[in-house]
Amino acid sequence: MVVDASFVIHIPSNLYQEMVEHVRAGYPDETCGALGSVDERVVKNYPTANVAEHPDDFSIISESDMVRIYNDIDTYDGDLIYYHSHPITEAYPSARDIEYARRSGYLYIIFSHRHHPDDPYARVFKIDPQGSVTEGEIAID
Repeated sequence: MVVDASFVIHIPSNLYQEMVEHVRAGYPDETCGALGSVDERVVKNYPTANVAEHPDDFSIISESDMVRIYNDIDTYDGDLIYYHSHPITEAYPSARDIEYARRSGYLYIIFSHRHHPDDPYARVFKIDPQGSVTEGEIAID
């Protein structure tokens, strides 16, 4: 179930373009990374390698990359937003995405390559501890 949009994430156009290029470069596998944000405004992009055992079906950021990203985000008292791509399916949280997000509390930006070779498109979601999904809006500034 998707609850009505109740939040907006603002992403500078240059950082959004970096994300799109990172996601496109990883196709046909899932690509992942993180964003640092302050007051729902993205201030930094952290593209990472996907270290999942089956990168065509799932994405995981390495523990060392997560520590590096957390430490950097702490320097500006920001929040982490997780992003990844779905090579074939809709930009919507899978059951596995929901399970991980329920525990992490991160916002999730999901890109979809459903219309490949066109650029992937993205949607943003909050997933609460009970697994309810709320879609937000991405504003490219």
